Amino acid sequence: MSELIRIAGIGFMGGMLALTVRKERPEFAVMVSLITSVIILAEILEGAGSIVSELKELTEECGVDIKYFAIALKAAGMAYIAQFAAEILRDSGENAVASKVEAAGKICILALTMPVMTSFLRLCVKVVNGI
Repeated sequence: MSELIRIAGIGFMGGMLALTVRKERPEFAVMVSLITSVIILAEILEGAGSIVSELKELTEECGVDIKYFAIALKAAGMAYIAQFAAEILRDSGENAVASKVEAAGKICILALTMPVMTSFLRLCVKVVNGI
């Protein structure tokens, strides 16, 4: 709970500073937003290590191949990075570029998950042929 309050406080202060700066120097407001976002992202990533460790243990206990866990984790990371970049671009007024970044993120995730989908489809074919 205290982490969320700290992150919300950082976001609030950065947002208010950006709003104040935007009146006089709009180009600096984007930088303030970007720096605030990076600080918040760093705070989030600091706590993500324990989550990853717990998920890894759970994956091993369930007997799931670790490569599938790694792919899922990378896909989630790619989604967050694409969203983060797109939101910064939208804040800068670059909506068209933001949409392209989101599309690129989706394509990269699709390419990353192809081995999992291929494995799943092969399993389905084996099950259907075995009936």
